[in-house]
Amino acid sequence: MKIAFNILIFTFFGYYANAQVGNISIQQDDRINKLIDLYKSFDESTDGYEIQIYNGMFNTANQNKANFENDFPDWKCKIVHVDVDYRVRITGIKTALEAQRKYNEVRKKYPAAIIISPK
Repeated sequence: MKIAFNILIFTFFGYYANAQVGNISIQQDDRINKLIDLYKSFDESTDGYEIQIYNGMFNTANQNKANFENDFPDWKCKIVHVDVDYRVRITGIKTALEAQRKYNEVRKKYPAAIIISPK
């Protein structure tokens, strides 16, 4: 009798209980998209891992950078001036695993390459 009563009550409430149905419309300021773009650009410019492929004179650094851009056109590369030396570094590497994979690939062409970890 108790089981039948519980089944009757749950059936009764189950019939009248409905899930909430509705539509959501989001109205946002246009400046939010600008903030998101600014955040993405800041995230890309933050320090990550780098691979240094050359350290030496400016002319040779330019040659190595040009050669690297021909060998790996999809990767980012820059010249950094430190004291009296110019260093060619691969940038845009976020994780240690990605740095190691790129290092293994670059090492075949540039044997003096080293991984520089973020500060």
